[in-house]
Amino acid sequence: MTDYIDFEHLKDPASLSTRFDLVIVGGGAAGLTLARELSGQGLRIAIVESGALDEDPDHEELNAIDVSGDLLDKTLQDARSAWHAPQMRFWKADIQKFGVRCRVLGGSTMAWAGKVAPFSPADYEQRPWVAGSGWPFGMKTLAPYMKRAATYLDLGPLVHDRAFWTQASRREPDQMGRLHHFGSFFWQFARSRHALTDVMRFGPDFRRETHKGVTVVYNATVSSISIEGGKATGVELRGSLTGRNRVALGAECVVLAAGAIENARLLLMSRDSDGQVPGNAHDVVGRYLMDHPSIELGYFSPEHRDEAAALLGFFPLQERHRVFMYSHGLALHPEVQTSRRLPNMAIFTGIEISPDDSVLALKRLAQRQSRNPLGDVVAVARNFGLVATSLGRKILNYQKIPERFRRLIADAAVAINANFVARDYVAGGGGRKLAKASLNVICEQPPHPDNRVTLSTRTDRLGLPLARVHWKIDADLRRDIVQLANLLQEDLERAGIRGFHLRDEFRTADISKFLIHDMAHTAGTTRMGTDPATSVVDPDCQVHGVSGLFVAGASVFPTSGHANPTMVIMSLAIRLADHIKAQFVARRVKQLSPATSPVAARPLILVTGATGNLGQAVIARLAAGGYRIRGTFRHSIPATPGVEWVQIDFSDPTLPQADLENLAEGVEAVIHLAASLSNVHEMETTNVTNLDRFAKICATAGVRYFGQASSMVVYGSPRARFLSEEAPIINTDLSLKKQYFAEPSMLEYARSKVLGERVLSQYAQTMHIDLYRIAIAQKRSFLDESLSWSAKRAVFALYRNTHFISSRNVARAIVHLMERDLASHKAGVDIYNVADSRSPTYAEVYRRAGRKTGFHVPIVFDVLKGVAFSRTIARRFPMGYFRLDDRKLKSTGFVLEDDPDLRSAS
Repeated sequence: MTDYIDFEHLKDPASLSTRFDLVIVGGGAAGLTLARELSGQGLRIAIVESGALDEDPDHEELNAIDVSGDLLDKTLQDARSAWHAPQMRFWKADIQKFGVRCRVLGGSTMAWAGKVAPFSPADYEQRPWVAGSGWPFGMKTLAPYMKRAATYLDLGPLVHDRAFWTQASRREPDQMGRLHHFGSFFWQFARSRHALTDVMRFGPDFRRETHKGVTVVYNATVSSISIEGGKATGVELRGSLTGRNRVALGAECVVLAAGAIENARLLLMSRDSDGQVPGNAHDVVGRYLMDHPSIELGYFSPEHRDEAAALLGFFPLQERHRVFMYSHGLALHPEVQTSRRLPNMAIFTGIEISPDDSVLALKRLAQRQSRNPLGDVVAVARNFGLVATSLGRKILNYQKIPERFRRLIADAAVAINANFVARDYVAGGGGRKLAKASLNVICEQPPHPDNRVTLSTRTDRLGLPLARVHWKIDADLRRDIVQLANLLQEDLERAGIRGFHLRDEFRTADISKFLIHDMAHTAGTTRMGTDPATSVVDPDCQVHGVSGLFVAGASVFPTSGHANPTMVIMSLAIRLADHIKAQFVARRVKQLSPATSPVAARPLILVTGATGNLGQAVIARLAAGGYRIRGTFRHSIPATPGVEWVQIDFSDPTLPQADLENLAEGVEAVIHLAASLSNVHEMETTNVTNLDRFAKICATAGVRYFGQASSMVVYGSPRARFLSEEAPIINTDLSLKKQYFAEPSMLEYARSKVLGERVLSQYAQTMHIDLYRIAIAQKRSFLDESLSWSAKRAVFALYRNTHFISSRNVARAIVHLMERDLASHKAGVDIYNVADSRSPTYAEVYRRAGRKTGFHVPIVFDVLKGVAFSRTIARRFPMGYFRLDDRKLKSTGFVLEDDPDLRSAS
């Protein structure tokens, strides 16, 4: 469970747990990505969010800034308001005179357009004509993190140049081949997984998820970072509405993820032990402020508007039974940037929806606000198909319709007409008819130290100094935009893309008339680098000279390219999460390792997958027996002391042989619990290939006992209701779906477990092999979850056997079998159903809890589901209807202990 605490309204601020492993300041794209990456891994994490869980006007005042330079120009501020205000609920141009910030969980993704793209390779390079350019690493370093970010964003293939046409199985338009200075560039859109007519909103999505170990402290504004002896030790909080509640949160690690303005402001408001601003020995904090300057270059005439909007519009790409949406624009070729000494720039299409659209006309008629009823009636009649699609929007957002079905409809709409879907989003369902199609530039702004964030003499309602922003577009960049505009006009004419009218100020090159506004892609105030004289954070995003203090977000960008920044922000956050985790792992392993070796006479037992639910129970049982223990983990950071912890990933196809050999060294018994259960792509490697490799090494190394956590799924859907170890298991040479009525991922899991049993049997001449066919090994909470099932689910599932056996009993059984076989010194293979044949049905769980079971359907539904999965009628029982025979296990002298939680619930 994720905990949520409203700090402003907390009656006793001191009651808030004041010690965390990690404090993340800011709940936007960077902060929530960090939390997602690090949750559930044994860390106590606090996300501190200045806003609330939902946007409201009370927090907008805290976004106030002072400005200087170009930002004092009223005409520019009017242009900014015209661009930004339509996307915002509470944003005010007179408060946010630069940038766009949303004080709410989810940050600026509550107002973004969902548009994402990776940076180009040149964006990371040092370019002599772009002062201050060059990242401390290149595109290859970020590539694996880009892929992980794409998964979070639910994106399609990462193709963003002319390769798109091949990937999408489309012929490249002839006009594109005739361009000289520009080439195709494609942005993608992160579409919401839940509100299918909207883009992804990080706050609502995060709140739908469960993040173990994470506490969201909202309505809490950080006033300073605590630093002692060159190390971050926590943050100071104030209630966001009144400032009355105050508390200090301690932490091993602090990450600033509050955006480019706030990250710089927080550093400037903080002091280290010597009274200095952290990371600011060379007066760099707040400098090199960047955005993506943008201006309309021109527009298409009405007779060519639709043709141009189709070419430079939206396109679908089908992949993995999904349809993804791409926006087509133009970007300068790298060689043109080099030869003409230009920064990276791109062209995107802007559209405006016509007021005489049929949907808008229908709304005016319905609300009796039409000034021309006859004209509106005619508009509706001519375009009734468009009106009908407004009903489609309502269907897509009707939560009672299964999400999978709604997603299928949404993907079909994108595949049929991506431009139509995009216009529908722009108009918020209010219309689709084009009134205008323009071409706009989005520019890389070269970093300049005079563009900066400092502290104002004015304060906000909490008594904290406002940020003061100086942002200016210099004459060089203005001239670069003029050059780009002329190159664009030349290329469009050469390509035969007709009807484009360049705006007069670009024809006359009167740069004084340009109203260039920001795109709210604020970046660069805590830039990354290796030299503290020109940067604030190192390549790992740690503030120079302050251990445990990191910065996430676009504020660390040395340069900003032209691409929308969210994907790179998330990639850097994922990379930072890996770095922070590695630090915690190293620290924990050192802290938890045995100070002195236990009595050497006790055998050394290796437990793989030791931080999992069952692994922790086995470790506890072995520790109680005084054994020396070596435990492995993959993701979850260990917390149990007295164990020799080793991090190893059995799903890695390139897992070094030496790592496996070191793991087996000195070990007398192995309890192998590590497995891949949910990721189909890992199952073969984890459950078969690397199991085989490791077992072979163990046999050679003199390991006497190897216990393997298999599973009851090896029986598939059996023909009998009571299964002993002699019952047939799945035959991997035959059709799996006719033997096991389950979804494809479970079929693959069952197959891998059967193969795992088979490969282990090869080593029974030198080791004793125990195969544990384990039922559902869980804690009591597993059963409690069924008490909150919906009535619909209960009707179909209450009859089922839970197959529940407590993790504690499984651990007892495993250690019992290990001790028995170590004492016997016999090789061979034994198979045991590690189960409780008395496990309750869900109906019995309900009755024990004093709940009425009501009407519920017996086996019929699961039989029909099995027929649907297998496409055959066979006398096989679904998993909820059979039981495992535990008599062989009991015959070894093992006695199941009553689960105290189950006993109290009876």
